[in-house]
Amino acid sequence: MRRLPAAVLCAALLASCEDDPVPTPPPPPYTETYPDAGTPTDAGTQEPWACQRSTTVHGAPMTLLAEFQLEMSRASSPAQRTAAIDRFVAEVEEQGGLPLVSDAQAGRPRVAFFVRGEAGRNTFVAGDFNGWSATATPLVQVRDTDLYVAEVEVPRTGPQPYKLVQGGEFFADPGARHVAWDNLNRYDVGQFNSLVYPGLQDATKGRLTAWYGVPSSVLGDARDVFVYTPAVYDGRECPALPVMYLHDGNESLTRESFAEAADTHYAAKPADAAVLVFVALPDQSVRLAQYTFPPARDPEWPTPTGDGYLAFLRDDLMPRVEAAWRVKTGPQETGIAGASLGGLISVYAGFQMPEKFGFVGTQSGTLFWPHDGVVDRDDGNAMVVRAGQEPVVPLRFYVDHGSPVAGCTRDGEEGGDDCESNLLFVQALRSRGYNVMHWNEPGAAHDWFFWKKRLPKLLCSFRNADAAVCGL
Repeated sequence: MRRLPAAVLCAALLASCEDDPVPTPPPPPYTETYPDAGTPTDAGTQEPWACQRSTTVHGAPMTLLAEFQLEMSRASSPAQRTAAIDRFVAEVEEQGGLPLVSDAQAGRPRVAFFVRGEAGRNTFVAGDFNGWSATATPLVQVRDTDLYVAEVEVPRTGPQPYKLVQGGEFFADPGARHVAWDNLNRYDVGQFNSLVYPGLQDATKGRLTAWYGVPSSVLGDARDVFVYTPAVYDGRECPALPVMYLHDGNESLTRESFAEAADTHYAAKPADAAVLVFVALPDQSVRLAQYTFPPARDPEWPTPTGDGYLAFLRDDLMPRVEAAWRVKTGPQETGIAGASLGGLISVYAGFQMPEKFGFVGTQSGTLFWPHDGVVDRDDGNAMVVRAGQEPVVPLRFYVDHGSPVAGCTRDGEEGGDDCESNLLFVQALRSRGYNVMHWNEPGAAHDWFFWKKRLPKLLCSFRNADAAVCGL
């Protein structure tokens, strides 16, 4: 059996084996996100405006700040002041999160930002409203509290992007729910802008909601999750939609904007619309471990923890998503997808949990992963073996990859994009009667640019069982 040098393997797995992974700060504590407004309990009682974006997507009302200030003026002891602050922070979280936004009929369009504790000291807010100045708008400490607050005027049109700034470093507001890629860096795990939705909004595009620091009961870590809802989700019909879980949830939104590609596809084909749950990693250094599975162990590789990651999806994340968003449940309405190692763990998840996932999407999947502990790109690839030899399970597949223009080469050769093992996988699936959507893009590299380009085919395949409908 032919073994690959570690350097070649690392190149194939993107950033999985970086010698010096860029450290990332620990995520802020996870806070249970309130159920998305407009969740239907009885379809017959829904008002036509109940799920529209202007009704459901906003920060907490500015009136909470005025009520808090009044309560603080009446507090006569440190204990009363602390209790008032605790109530204020909890009410802000319950009623929409940060920033606080004035009512559309209240005159000047104002919003308020705040940070609690020492993290608010020497902190500023920057956005279009102040020309992205790092120092023009400081958060000021509220007397007798540990709250630091800034109020600004913003246009009624939205959404309005902003960041907090400390020590010259710009970062997303951990108290804000709505985010968008800042378009500044596509060569690393990029950053997000927080968003203000103060009034008039572009309802023709989807939106991203951030859940920061979602914990894993099995792995003992925490990760950010970004929930994309298409424009139709905020429509008058209050639809419940199928849901698909995607790995590399930070890179797929910031290396190349999968949300932008989804907007374009769903605008052209609204019947394909689905809720997309982008699941980030706690840190890029754990990617190789969390997106692989035993028994593929080599002294140079970390112990695979993919089973623990899938347990996080099944036991921790999926119940939260189903409680907080209008999503359909059951395997036929639930998909899982990813690129490179994300494709590998998606295929593994499908075979391991067909009762949870009825659709699997893999883009340039690392399907040469072995079943016997030694990387072998000739035969014995774990997912090829499972597809060809194990009992058939109720799964549909979408498989894409690139290849040299002249034709597919052996895995591991430059420009091959693992086409050899992907083609073997497709052949094994078809030999067993699986429904497989397959696309080879000659000349395409192992890169987020090409995965975004092919994303519409994946999104179409999730909602359509006929390959011809998706141009495949």
